[in-house]
Amino acid sequence: MTTCPCCGAKFEGEMLKGCAACGALPVGPPLARPERELPGYGPAFVVAATGALLFLSFVAALFAALFERESFPTDFGGLARAAETAAWRLKWSALPAGLIAAYVSTRLYGRMRRAPSLFVGVRAARAGLALTLLIAVALVALIGVTVPERLRRRELALRAGENALLYAGDQALARYRTRFGTYPATLTDLRRLDDPDCSLSAVLEALGATEYKPETDLASLSTGSKGSGARRRSAGAVRTRTASARNIDDLPGAGVALTK
Repeated sequence: MTTCPCCGAKFEGEMLKGCAACGALPVGPPLARPERELPGYGPAFVVAATGALLFLSFVAALFAALFERESFPTDFGGLARAAETAAWRLKWSALPAGLIAAYVSTRLYGRMRRAPSLFVGVRAARAGLALTLLIAVALVALIGVTVPERLRRRELALRAGENALLYAGDQALARYRTRFGTYPATLTDLRRLDDPDCSLSAVLEALGATEYKPETDLASLSTGSKGSGARRRSAGAVRTRTASARNIDDLPGAGVALTK
């Protein structure tokens, strides 16, 4: 099967007889291969440049992390923490690029090793491949070391956010009681307060699905018996109810209801 270089038609036979589809005729025999072929430098350049770019990107991120600190660290611990910060910042850029570059560079370098006479720059390609593998392994190791600590900090941040909402809610209840003399009957009553920093809105949004009641149940402690003939006395349940903002509360002489 022969393909015509002019029209792309495929036909049986030699091209010396011409193409039956377009009528093209050969002008001479095919060119012979040169006696001496120059070796190629493309694969070596690609591998060396890839390794150099990855190395420079990591070094730049490392120096940026070092200069962001208050004092330039000179001990190994400070340098290691700066390297971890630099690797974490490159987790979505240099790390995927390094893994892909390591695979491609390994294939290109293996091709050069199989036919060393056809390529030049084998040493440069070897150095570039070593840099690529070194940076890729270093990024994976540095990021993997920081994952447990970052997960712990994330959990602390979530707890801090929940505690901030609780503190803001307590502050809103205290402000409401100071202003109106009682606790709110419903959560929507808190909207009567000023909210310049929108903290109250965040609290109401977070507590919207919860059930709020302006009352509490206090369970009394049962007293123990003395001697062998012990007797248990059940204490009455003490319940204090706080009325709504529309009712009268906290007046002088208002007692606590005791029920048995």
